[in-house]
Amino acid sequence: MHRSTSSTRRACALGTTVALIGLTTGLGVFTSTAAFAVDEPTSAVAPADPSSTGTTSTTTDSTGAGTTATDTTGSATSTPTDAATAPSGTGTSTDAAPAPTTGDTAAPAPTTTSPAPSTTTKAAPSAVAPTATSSATIVGAPKVGVTLFYKTTGIDDPRAAWTVEGGTPVVASSFEVTADMVGKTITLTVTGSAPGQTATETTAAVSEDVAFAAETSYESPRTIEVTAGDTLDEVFGVSKGSGTVEYSIGYADPENVDPETDTPEGYLPFDTTFDAATATLSGRVTYASVFDFTVVATNGTSTATEYVEVIVDPAKAVGVMAQTTNTSPIDLFDGEHPFTGWVIEPDGHITTFVFSGDPDQEPTVTDGGQPTVAQGQSLWINGSPVDEFGNDTTRYDDEGNADQVTVTSDHATDQIAIDEDTFSTKVTFPHASTHVLTVTAQSASVSFPVTVVPTAAPAGTVGSVTPAVATAPKGQLAFTGTDATSALPWALGFVAAGAGLLGAGVLRRRRAQR
Repeated sequence: MHRSTSSTRRACALGTTVALIGLTTGLGVFTSTAAFAVDEPTSAVAPADPSSTGTTSTTTDSTGAGTTATDTTGSATSTPTDAATAPSGTGTSTDAAPAPTTGDTAAPAPTTTSPAPSTTTKAAPSAVAPTATSSATIVGAPKVGVTLFYKTTGIDDPRAAWTVEGGTPVVASSFEVTADMVGKTITLTVTGSAPGQTATETTAAVSEDVAFAAETSYESPRTIEVTAGDTLDEVFGVSKGSGTVEYSIGYADPENVDPETDTPEGYLPFDTTFDAATATLSGRVTYASVFDFTVVATNGTSTATEYVEVIVDPAKAVGVMAQTTNTSPIDLFDGEHPFTGWVIEPDGHITTFVFSGDPDQEPTVTDGGQPTVAQGQSLWINGSPVDEFGNDTTRYDDEGNADQVTVTSDHATDQIAIDEDTFSTKVTFPHASTHVLTVTAQSASVSFPVTVVPTAAPAGTVGSVTPAVATAPKGQLAFTGTDATSALPWALGFVAAGAGLLGAGVLRRRRAQR
């Protein structure tokens, strides 16, 4: 078998190395940086192993990375390809020369792997977060009956504790304010899971809203009912409320008052007074009517209003208040029919009112006089039972019908009939003379004279006839309102009703409709 010489083997080894370097460089596996041995070459000449096959050992990089292949010992060692052989048993020998070091023939393969250049990117400095400010806010007013809550900022996992002034902290997410806390403050302390997350807030002194014992409204007021002649002593104090409570009178229906002429106190029952310090309404009531007003209470932090309606009922009837006109109520104040009216009080006292027919003009009022009518003419008469204070005591049934009022005459020839158009009694006088008419209601009555002037005689001046009867009927209490001003409201009933109905009667109907 032909064997290659050492020169040939060296040439082959060198060619192989050059080819390998060229191949790997062309494929781009290795970097373009040339590697040079810095230390002394580690190649050494070793005796040939008798069992050596004489081949060159080449180690390749199994990772595929562009690094130089290295020996497992960390150095590149070149194994001699030509070695002296021991004399064979045949006595022949092979001419061998010492193998030169790798430095004699070719540049040694790089013994170190050049690390791939690495790029180190500096991390951008992180922004320093500003320190959050911890705060806590109490939600809700410090008033009795209110449940307080809270909200926070800058606090993680908040834990709230509530402390009433002088008390023990209570840990809870909400806190109910009770009456025993009035006048004291409440402090909220909120802590978080992170160090320094603590916030506090303190309320104002706890107060209690003023309130009356029962809820009222304009449609459902507190109602007080008394009788004319009774004495009022009614207290309107609140049932709840802290601090100093002040009271005043207000309007029940402010939209229907005249601020230029009205005052809240003007809606109280006549002859009564209201003590704001004690919230007491007191006085003897004599005027029958319905009085609506409010009592307003305030303690500086809250206000409460109580709607009140005082009903003053008339006392027992003691007489009859009668009124009559010489013109049909239908024609009153039409501008074409001047007329004369008379108001007869329960004691028989008469007041005369002369109207021009123009409702814009004031009537002429005369204390005294007597109803007068021409022969064949008529009077229209109305009457109402009254108590000792002059209050109308007319009663109404469920259908709104008033007590029956009857009119009688001492002359059987007088024609007496109900005028359905005016709800009054019409009396026609065929004969001229003095007639006595009696008006009866609720077992009470009043009588008064009527002068019937003959048609042939000149008409006399109204009010110039002296009354024939002026005494109160026996068995009745004397009526105290004997001046013209007491009869004026009844005369104004002509104006207010227009059909002979009295203003006082209107008030009674309002009460009956409730």
